[in-house]
Amino acid sequence: MTFFLILAGAGLIFLAERAISNHFWDKGLSVSVRFPDKPAMEGEEAVLTEVIENRKILPLSWLNVKFRISRNLRFASMENTSTSDWNYKSDVFSILSNQRITRRLSFVCGKRGFYTITQADCISADLLMTGRLVDTFPQNTFFYVYPKTVDLSPVDLPFRRMIGAVTAQKMLYEDPFEFRGLRGYAPTDPMSRINWKATARTGQMLVNLHDSTASREAVIFLNVEDETIWKFEQLHEEAIRVASALCQRLLAESVPVRLYCNGIDVLTGSASLLPAGSGGRQMDTVNELLARIDLTKPCVPCIRQVEEAASSALPDLPLFVMISSCQKKDLAGAFRALSAKGSAGLWIAPLHPDMDLRVAASAEMDVVRWEVERIA
Repeated sequence: MTFFLILAGAGLIFLAERAISNHFWDKGLSVSVRFPDKPAMEGEEAVLTEVIENRKILPLSWLNVKFRISRNLRFASMENTSTSDWNYKSDVFSILSNQRITRRLSFVCGKRGFYTITQADCISADLLMTGRLVDTFPQNTFFYVYPKTVDLSPVDLPFRRMIGAVTAQKMLYEDPFEFRGLRGYAPTDPMSRINWKATARTGQMLVNLHDSTASREAVIFLNVEDETIWKFEQLHEEAIRVASALCQRLLAESVPVRLYCNGIDVLTGSASLLPAGSGGRQMDTVNELLARIDLTKPCVPCIRQVEEAASSALPDLPLFVMISSCQKKDLAGAFRALSAKGSAGLWIAPLHPDMDLRVAASAEMDVVRWEVERIA
C-alpha cells in the first residue's frame, strides 16, 4: 500500500511539475536578436547581438534559441550554424532565475543588401527533462549593407568635362538673392558686390558670394536589365557599385543627384525613382535604395524610365549618366536624344573582357567601357 501511495505521490508531483513548467516556462522570458544600428559596406565586419533574459524565479536548465539569417552574412565562427539557402544559427543556453545573457556574434558582410530577422524560435524542457516546450518570439530588426566603394579613375576625363559644364553654368547664372558667404575684395570685383557693413565691421574690404540658381542636377539611370536570357549578376553588381561611387563624387562637388533604377526594390516591390537632392543624407538614401535592389526579380525596361524622364519637368541643362551593360539600340538612341537636351551625357558600360562595346560615342554623350573580370 505504501508503495502505491509513493507512486501516486510521485505521479502527482510529476504532473504538477509538468503543469507548472508548461504554464510558466516562457513567462518573463524575452529573446532579442539585433543587428547593429549603423549600416556597413560589402566586405566589412559587423556584430549581431543576442540577448536572452529570464525575469522569473523558475530557471531554465536548457534553452535552445534558433533563428535564420541570410547566407550573404557569414559568421566569423560557424559553430552551431548550418547553411543551405540560409544560415541557421542554433545556440544552447542554461539560464538561471532573473538572469540576462548577452552574446555578440561577429559576421562579415559578403554582399550588399537589405537584411532582416523576423523571428527567433525557442525550445526548452521541463525541470525533469521529460517534455518539450516550444515558443516563437517575433523580431523586428533590419540591416543595410551598402555597395563597396570603387575607383572611378576610368571616368575621370568625362567626369571633369561634366563638372566643367556645371562650373560654366554656375558662372553664367549666379543669383544675387542666393547669399553664400563673404570673401576678400579683388580688383576685378564690381563695386555692387561689396558688403559695406561687413567691411566697416572688420576694417577689410569684403564682397558677397552668391549661389547659382541654374540647374546643376545630375540625372543617373542605373539599368540592371539583361539583353538575353543569360543573367549577368556580376556586371549588375558592379554597375550598382559604380552608381554609388558616382553619386558620392557628384554630391561632393555640390551637384544634386536624381536616380532612376529599373531594378525591383524589396520593400516597395517596384522600380525606383529618387528625387533630386544633395548633402550627406542624400548619399545615405542613395545607398539604401541601391542596397534594396533585388536582382532575382524581373526589372522594368530601362527605356520606359528614360522616356519618363524626357517627358517630365527636368531643370535646365542637367547632366545625364547611364550605367548599363545592356546596349540595346532603342535604349541607346533614347538616351542619346535625352543627352542632347542636357549639358553633358555619359554612358558607362560594365562589360566582361570578351564582350564588345557597341554603344558609340557622339557629340551628345561620352562612352566609357568599364571592365569587369569574370569570377568563377
